[in-house]
Amino acid sequence: MAQIELRKPSPELHASFMQSTAEWNGVDQDGASVFFAEKYGWDLADRTDFEHWVQLLNDLAKPDFTPLPGFVSQSTLWVVENGEYLGAVSLRHELGNDYLLEVGGHIGYGIRPSARRRGLAKFALAGSLEQARALGLSKVLITCSDSNIGSARTIESSGGVLESLKPLSEVGPKFGVQEAVRRYWINLQ
Repeated sequence: MAQIELRKPSPELHASFMQSTAEWNGVDQDGASVFFAEKYGWDLADRTDFEHWVQLLNDLAKPDFTPLPGFVSQSTLWVVENGEYLGAVSLRHELGNDYLLEVGGHIGYGIRPSARRRGLAKFALAGSLEQARALGLSKVLITCSDSNIGSARTIESSGGVLESLKPLSEVGPKFGVQEAVRRYWINLQ
């Protein structure tokens, strides 16, 4: 029987993570925070670099850890089934920069293409909402691309209320996004 769980990032899932990366075919893995590896110049195909990245992801959740300038503390969980990496969800502890305030939001998540349409995104989001409550957040901002109907449905079914649709003309030039952004709030009280 399949056992699906949310757990902290782990170096032991290197091979499975790399298989997931191949499935994304060059597209950013939402929620995985791969940009941190890029920022440090780490090649995630290299086991040692992968271990450094995993350590950083886990350190970012610690209250006494200071992120790089321009970044915020965050808690990352991986969706794992029988030892296989299926996706990630990251909770930013605050909306500490313009990008997060307008486009990124508190929570980002992504499920590898071969594991979609199984309710895993909703499962990951629910786990992240519990983390947000534990941190004392009263509400969280979650965003998605306007064309991402699956993500919009996941957010709405988790209590998300659409605040606005930011047009590409507003967010594209400023943040380099490719389409309009739906902005949802979830009340945690």
